[in-house]
Amino acid sequence: MDEHLLIQKYFSNIGSAYLAEHNVEVTVGDDASVITSQNKTQLINSLDTSIEGVHFLDSMSPEDIAYRACAVALSDLAACGAVPKWYSLALTLPKINENWLKDFSHGLHKFSDEYRVPLVGGDTTKGPLSITVQVMGETDSGKAILRSNAKEDQLIFVSGMIGNAYLGLNELKDISSSNKNILSYLNPKARIELGQELLDIASSAIDISDGLLQDVSLICKASNVGAEIFLDKIPTSVSEKTLELINSGDDYELCFTTDKDKYDKVMNISTMLDIPITSIGKITSSKEVVLYDHTKTRIKFKSGYKHF
Repeated sequence: MDEHLLIQKYFSNIGSAYLAEHNVEVTVGDDASVITSQNKTQLINSLDTSIEGVHFLDSMSPEDIAYRACAVALSDLAACGAVPKWYSLALTLPKINENWLKDFSHGLHKFSDEYRVPLVGGDTTKGPLSITVQVMGETDSGKAILRSNAKEDQLIFVSGMIGNAYLGLNELKDISSSNKNILSYLNPKARIELGQELLDIASSAIDISDGLLQDVSLICKASNVGAEIFLDKIPTSVSEKTLELINSGDDYELCFTTDKDKYDKVMNISTMLDIPITSIGKITSSKEVVLYDHTKTRIKFKSGYKHF
C-alpha cells in the first residue's frame, strides 16, 4: 500500500473531534501540522523516522547518520516557511557502543550549530538501528505555506539541483567513479531561509523527498489541480536528464508555486540567498501531472520513492 493512502485510510482522522479544542488547523496529510498558539503564531510540527538499510547505508558514519536524520526532518519545516524552535530524538540501538554514540553526538552538535536549534528531549530503546526526529517551528499566524493552495496558471519552481543526491548515493555504493556529489546525499540542506523568504510569495510548497514528479503530484492532489513539467527545464548537474535521476528523491530542495507576476521577486530571492531557483512548468486545471520533452512530446513516468 502507498504510504499516502495508508495515512489517509488509518491515521487521518484519529482524534479529529478535538482539533479545534487544541487550535490544530492542519494535521496529518501535509508536510507538517499547523497549530495556532495563544500569542498569534502557528506552531509547525513534523516527524521523520530513518531506518538503517532503508533511509541510510550501514556504511555511513554515525556523524553523517545523525546529521542526515535531523536535516531530513527539518526540511518539512522549510517547506512551510517555519522558523525552527526545537527538536527531539528517539533512538533505537541494537547495542551500546560508546564510540558510535560519541560520533553520533557530533552529528547532532553539527546540526544544532548550523540551524541554531536545541535538542530538547527524546527516548532510547534497544532494537534494530532507527532514528526518529521530531521538529517544531513557528510562523506568524496564517502565514504557513501549505500544499493545498496552488492555482491554475501559476508557475512551478524548484530550488537547487535535482538528482545530486541520487548521484551521491551511487557514488557511495561505488557505482560511479566520481565522489563529487556524496555530500548531497550525506548532508542534505534544509532550505530554512528560502522557506521564510517565500512566506508572502509562494501559494504552495513541498520539500522534494520522494522524487520531484511524485512530490509535484502531491501538491496537485492537495490543491485539486494538475501540472505541466518540462524535462529540459529541470535543473540538473549532468546533461542526461533521466527519469531515474529526477525522480529518485532525497533532494530535499523546495518545490513551490506562485503567480507569474512574482517571477522577478523569486529571482531576487535566488540572488540574495545564492540559491539557484528555476521555473520548470506551470499549474493546470487537468488534475494530472504531465511531463514533456523539448518537442512537447509527452513522456510516460512512474511515481518516485515508495515507502511500502
